[in-house]
Amino acid sequence: MKTKQQKPRRQRRTSSEQRTQRRNLLRKTFSMMLLILCTIPMLGGGLQPIWVIPAAICICMNEDLYFCMAAGVIAGFGIDLACDSILGVNAMYMVILCTAVCLLFAQILRRSFVHYFILTAAGVFLHSALRYLLTVGIFRAEGKEMFWNSILLPSALLTLAAALPVYLLYLPLTRLLTKCVRSMDAAAIRRDF
Repeated sequence: MKTKQQKPRRQRRTSSEQRTQRRNLLRKTFSMMLLILCTIPMLGGGLQPIWVIPAAICICMNEDLYFCMAAGVIAGFGIDLACDSILGVNAMYMVILCTAVCLLFAQILRRSFVHYFILTAAGVFLHSALRYLLTVGIFRAEGKEMFWNSILLPSALLTLAAALPVYLLYLPLTRLLTKCVRSMDAAAIRRDF
């Protein structure tokens, strides 16, 4: 007679693994709250920095690819709502930017302020060039030089100045909730969660 082979019982997670899983959930929740809080000051209108670009790049420095893509979608829709642009254009741009930044930090770059600032500057000026291309190039709006000199360039420079406070807000969150993991199973949970 053949005996049925029983499936091995799933082992209960250790307290270290549970703690790591809770810490990851907390970090991701706070990251999304920071991203949403950075969207709120942009809703006032006028010439303001685009706070969500540095916040999204901060998130991309420390998180996995899929979470960064979700953060890019939320950041893009926040920019769309705040800047009165076509719904979804900035979301597509931010998903592409967040994916590229996440892959750069995962494969090539160190997690340092210099790399963060360089990628923020590249992302901000690419965003300004995209807005200029859509507004002036495709929709043929009047006042090309005035639009670049009075709106896009000052907004980009203000966003670069806003990159420092966003980084300083996000740094304690990363240091507090990213601890060394002691077991290999907890490291796998941390990586896959």
